[in-house]
Amino acid sequence: MRELLGEIFESLKQNRLRTVLTGFSVAWGIFMLVVLLGSGNGLKNGLMSNFGSQMINSGSIYGGYTTISYGGFNLYRQVYMRNEDLDIIMDEFGDYVKDISAISWYNSNTARYGEMTITAGIDGVTPELGPMLGEEVLNGRYINSIDMQLRRKTAVVDENIVKVLFKGKNPVGETLMMGNIPYKVVGVLKTDKFSTWPRIYIPLSTGQTIYSKGDEKLTEATFVFQDDVKEEQIPVFEQALRTRMSKKYGFSPDDMSVFYVWNNMEGYKSVMTVFRALTIFIWMIGIGTLMAGIVGVANIMLVTVRERTFEIGIRKALGASPRSVVMMILAEAVVITALFGYVGMCAGVGVMEGVNQYLISSVEEADPGDIFSSISFFQDPTLDLSIVVSATAVLVVAGVIAGYIPARRAAKVKTIDALRDSL
Repeated sequence: MRELLGEIFESLKQNRLRTVLTGFSVAWGIFMLVVLLGSGNGLKNGLMSNFGSQMINSGSIYGGYTTISYGGFNLYRQVYMRNEDLDIIMDEFGDYVKDISAISWYNSNTARYGEMTITAGIDGVTPELGPMLGEEVLNGRYINSIDMQLRRKTAVVDENIVKVLFKGKNPVGETLMMGNIPYKVVGVLKTDKFSTWPRIYIPLSTGQTIYSKGDEKLTEATFVFQDDVKEEQIPVFEQALRTRMSKKYGFSPDDMSVFYVWNNMEGYKSVMTVFRALTIFIWMIGIGTLMAGIVGVANIMLVTVRERTFEIGIRKALGASPRSVVMMILAEAVVITALFGYVGMCAGVGVMEGVNQYLISSVEEADPGDIFSSISFFQDPTLDLSIVVSATAVLVVAGVIAGYIPARRAAKVKTIDALRDSL
């Protein structure tokens, strides 16, 4: 084996330019495959991270404006959801809905702590909303059921509030003024990546009492589907819900703009369909690039056999078997594909790791108030090492197959013809 490897490297050394060009085509093929797969993975991770930890099997229900005349009412009448609608949905649509929460948006107000002020939005929420939206509590706690029952003036703030008003220190237990109303801060949330507008979350019951003067209208209801709900059942649920609410609020059950339902399952499915197509496309390009390298190996092996015809003739005259000739040519093909395939693999993994580290450092150095730095479109462009190794192994096997035809051709050369070829 040592003698065989020595002969192979000596042959490659004598034909450096040819070896480098052939090896480059092999290395470039595996390099491009790794980069393409890593880039596709990074794009997928980036866009999927924008779902956050929000439940995929969840959805939201909104009121809206009527667009169809019905029951003597005019067009463009605004219809709000109300607190009792949550109970109706849970009682009458329990086969579809496992849990439900609500939120109401109130006018922005000036938040003040000490001498610092900031304009912030106020959201009245129920305790169930945080887990459904995947809210990350950095300090303290979220709004709870006791806050709701007692209509406490408690508040959960986001990171923007902490940075501006509290200069980064933990505000839990401090008193925050919203206009002339004091709120006790009980928790801090990680800032929503889709919004840089500072927000303060208070119990829904408190918000309806203070800002809606007891009116129990809701901006949005967020719910979680039962685990056994299938995708084809969702349109049935949506229409049944709209029909039920149309009887209560007097709008057409065919009016799609009232009690509109958005479900994350549909959005997730659309995204995954796109990524499946993208993955197939990337693999097609990558395999095509690899095939170009393999063809290069096959061609160079043909040239090698042609140039070493006289040498092969001498070997056979000295008693070399056809099998040993085949092994010699195949071993050279394996060395070229394995060596340069490994180089391409390492280069591709190195580039992807470098890009990943750059993205991580960019996020750490980015301005937290910049919405474009908080939304991820490309994240962690690395891929499973087993995929990279498998692709390289496939390349080596393909190189063996590519070298087999020239090797068989060399083994079939008659000794007298091989010796005559040098004359």
